This record gives sequence, structure tokens and C-alpha cells, in this order.
Amino acid sequence: MLSGALWPAHPKPLPGECLSSWLVRCAHHNGLKVQTFCDRVFGKEHQVWNRDVDRLAPPWLLQVITVGTGVSPHLADNTTMKLFEGRLFEHRNRGGQLRWVLLLEQYHRLHQGFGMQYCPLCLTEDKEPYYRLSWRLAFYTFCPRHQTLLLDRCHACGAPVTFHRIELGRPGRYDTPSLDECWRCQARLSDVQPLALERWHQGVFQRWERWLSAVDRQFVNSGRIDYGCMARLHEICRRIVSEHKFPDLQRNLCRRSGQPVLPLSVSRRPFEHRELQERHYVLGLAWWLIYRQVRNR
Repeated sequence: MLSGALWPAHPKPLPGECLSSWLVRCAHHNGLKVQTFCDRVFGKEHQVWNRDVDRLAPPWLLQVITVGTGVSPHLADNTTMKLFEGRLFEHRNRGGQLRWVLLLEQYHRLHQGFGMQYCPLCLTEDKEPYYRLSWRLAFYTFCPRHQTLLLDRCHACGAPVTFHRIELGRPGRYDTPSLDECWRCQARLSDVQPLALERWHQGVFQRWERWLSAVDRQFVNSGRIDYGCMARLHEICRRIVSEHKFPDLQRNLCRRSGQPVLPLSVSRRPFEHRELQERHYVLGLAWWLIYRQVRNR
């Protein structure tokens, strides 16, 4: 098994799917647990899950998966953060914070951070649940299709989303688990009622949604992507949460936009480390400011 060029089962990436999700589905489609599959196709000398493969997939991994599934290198690249180079950030630096990219905070193949978000309604509707690359982005806080806020942890036990560990440490389990499952408590992640999106300003949310939809389509037929606009949006968000440097910015924006002044966590950590609902709130204020600046030109 797994000795030919094409794997016996060679599923293609689903629309907008991230590499980590695609790789786990490849293992399950071939009737193997994730670690066993990776040992066989990549070799035990190559460790897959001690890194963020969506962010910096090593060349040996992409080469093997493109040959094993028969997809083009371009299609494989689009399951990684390479898709966002020159659009959301300039280059994929190997270490440190990458603009707009949520951190998994990996430690011994565990995720200690909440860097993988999800829409429970999307997972429910998927014929085969999978995870989108767009859900790894800090400004992607709601689902434009379902008009609900995303989630970034198990609703039952609070564990981060870590779907490559679903069957790990369960030697008696031989069924193929759905990716719509918590690795720690086995609760169904989609079995929760998400919060409805509050569209407090139509112009702001229409503009925001256009960017989310462009990311979902992997920028196909989305028109010009304004790199400068996203850089400016990020800078505004950074200033709003930097109360020690810009103590009046949040209050002024709230006064002008009519939004309530909510407490923000006191931290010098980057915007990408903030809680999902805090990011959503701050992004709303930042998008409102950009919307006003564009209207007043």
C-alpha cells in the first residue's frame, strides 16, 4: 500500500481548504491513522506535526502530497499561507509574528493557542467536514455566508481545534473520525448554536464581507486586492489595543461611531493573539474608520 505514484485514495483539496486539513483527510481516505500515514509517505525522519504546515510547508511535504494526489504544485501552494504573500503580508518569515496570521502556539505537536477557527454551520453543511485556510486569519471573525461569529475552541471542554490528534492515543479506535470532533472530549464541534452577527453599520460590514469573500474565493475574480488597505487596517487595530500609546483612540472611535466602550485586555501581545470576540470588536471600529476616510475623500 502507498507504494505507487498515486496513493490508493487521493482526495483533492476542497474549496479553500488548508493543507493540514487536506493532509488529515488524505490519511483517513487511505484507511490509516494520521501518524501512521505520515510515517509511511514522508518517512519517520521527517516530522510533520511539530510545525505549522499551513504557514510554512516544507518542500519535501508539498512534493510528496502533489505526487500522491496528482494535483498541481499551484493548487497545493494555495492550501498554504503562500496564497497571501503580497496580499496580506510581504513575505512568509520563518519565525515570529506574521501579519494577520493566527498562531497555533505548538508545543510537542499540541496546540496551546487558538489559531484555528471554524464556522459550526459550515461544518454541519459540509458533506465531509474540513477546515478553511481563511479561518486561520485574524480579521476573519465571522462567516459571511451564515452571518454568525466563528468559534476557536471546543464548546464543551474549551480545547483548541487540533484535528490531527483526533484518533491519537486511542489504539482501539478503527473507524474514520470526522474532523468535526474535539480531539480531547470527542464532542461534535458543530453541535452548538453560534452567535448571530450584529451588523451595526451596513457600509462597514459590506466592505468587510467583500474581503472575506475574496479570501474564500482565493482571490479569483475578486478584482484588485488593496495591500495598502489591509496594512492600514492592521495598524489601526494595533493602535486601538495599544492603550498605553494611544489611550484615547478607542474612546474617540466609539463616540463617533456610536459603539460602546468595551474593556480590552491589557497586554503588549500582538493583535493576532487577542481573543476572537475582542478582535471582532476592534476590527469593527477599525473598518468604520477606514470607511469614513474613504467616504470623506
